[in-house]
Amino acid sequence: MKVSVFYNPTKEKAEARAKELARELNRVEVEVEVNKTEKGVFRWDATIDTSFNLVVVFGGDGSFLNTARQVVPHGIPIIGINHGHLGFLSEYGDIELSKLAAEIKSGSWDYEERTVIKAYLPEYDKVFIAINDIAIQRSHYSNLLYTDLFVDDSLLQSFRADGIVVCTPTGSTAYALSAGGAVMDPNIRAFEIVPVAAHSLASRPHVISDEQTIVLKSKDELEFFMQADGQELISLDPGTTIIITRFEQPLKLARLTSSDRSFYSILRDKMKWGLSS
Repeated sequence: MKVSVFYNPTKEKAEARAKELARELNRVEVEVEVNKTEKGVFRWDATIDTSFNLVVVFGGDGSFLNTARQVVPHGIPIIGINHGHLGFLSEYGDIELSKLAAEIKSGSWDYEERTVIKAYLPEYDKVFIAINDIAIQRSHYSNLLYTDLFVDDSLLQSFRADGIVVCTPTGSTAYALSAGGAVMDPNIRAFEIVPVAAHSLASRPHVISDEQTIVLKSKDELEFFMQADGQELISLDPGTTIIITRFEQPLKLARLTSSDRSFYSILRDKMKWGLSS
């Protein structure tokens, strides 16, 4: 058993807890490596040792997303320990680390597969992957983003909006939710398309199968921007095409078999749904 532990270096408690887990893993004779999370790295698959059986991340969802995009291409399960705010992905914030180390040693964990989204830019010959979403937004010098959106070669709509978010079910509780999208169960095999501050009342969120291909074709005369999981901000030339599909490898989200937490219990806890006012 080999475990890679990542932590957000800007969170003092996350670093302390990551090093504590490393000591607990060493105590039960599990090989462990401790690393800092990074931002702004485009080749996410180039920085991970593929011999690891499990990755543990201490931080918020941002730290989890930074690390997850490194391990997804290699099919390595990942578990998040929350030291951020909402923590939909990094959910085990209060777990006792000696217990976590023992469960890792005994193999008392399973994983669920989550859809990962891929954006291909043919003009640049570049690929970006995201756990939550691919978002495009207007230039600082433009009033609106003007974009044609195709689904499997059929024009769905010509958007005039501040931006467009294409999210996975996992990402439906992130930017897409703030933009007016629906919450999707993470086991649904779908993408959600959500316009941001659209200039038409007819522009509404739309859910499609993740077997389909989404093509965004810019009709702007100015540069615009793309972000994968709200991380690196990519400046794109006018007329750039973005081809969005499901990535061939899913995210393997590790779950402790002793945990009784579900997506809906997390939703109630984080979003305060079902509570009387």
